[in-house]
Amino acid sequence: MLEAQVQFASLWKRLVECINGLVNEANFDCNPGGLSVQAMDSSHVALVHMLLRDDCFVKYQCGRNSILGLNLASLSKVLKIVDSNDSLSLRHDDDSDVVTLTSENPEKTRKCEYQLKLLEIEAESMGIPEMDYRSTVTLNSAEFAKIVRDMQVFGDTVTIAISKEGVKFSSSGDVGQGYTFLQAAGVSDRSTKSEVKAEVKAEARDDDEEPLSRKYGKADSSANAIGVEVTMEEPITLSFALRFMGIFAKGSTLSERVTLKFAKDSPCMVEYGIDNVGYLRYYLAPKVDDAE
Repeated sequence: MLEAQVQFASLWKRLVECINGLVNEANFDCNPGGLSVQAMDSSHVALVHMLLRDDCFVKYQCGRNSILGLNLASLSKVLKIVDSNDSLSLRHDDDSDVVTLTSENPEKTRKCEYQLKLLEIEAESMGIPEMDYRSTVTLNSAEFAKIVRDMQVFGDTVTIAISKEGVKFSSSGDVGQGYTFLQAAGVSDRSTKSEVKAEVKAEARDDDEEPLSRKYGKADSSANAIGVEVTMEEPITLSFALRFMGIFAKGSTLSERVTLKFAKDSPCMVEYGIDNVGYLRYYLAPKVDDAE
């Protein structure tokens, strides 16, 4: 039997949204240590790896290893009718062909139960190799999400160049071209240049868009003050598909900070930590210049 209960349903709502953008179905690997999902998109260009350790849950019980195959679109529809502040329990009885979701409001005056049929999902056995990342950038996750949206205005590819001075995101296309340069920590200026001038106003977030760590008071209050942290052994420049980066940017609702890791001619990793009890990681192969 499996039972995993979180205090706030918003965690599952956001995680499923982040994964559903990349794959339609996924196997949830459940064991006594926690829950994980590892899946690759249909083009075999991007991979997602989610891990929630057992101490992420208010209550966690897993008697034996099990794999739960779920249609993420269906799961997302069910989660949309659950209030973000409700507790949410996921339960599966051994040999059952359904998973049961139970939500309860904080006042414990409303309790709802939903069942989803399990799927037999054939998934390739994927191992994530240890990468020797030569460059690492850590920045505010909302900043990263905005940069991705900005670059999508100009094209379908973003080029990321990392140097000791900072990190540069650039894109070009029929509309024009633009870039955003973020200076490494210790330099307060941020320069942004593009072919199109626009007045940018701070976007207000509603409660459901607030990063979990901030909304529930678990974030480091100095998180935004840290700025951009760059660790590098050598300068590196790689290009990636913006349609995938746009999906990855949804993880900004999970954490205040995002870490990007790069190695030459290798997939990059985009990582969001979940309050020290788990993480959401994306891997994306770089674009190859046809001229090479």
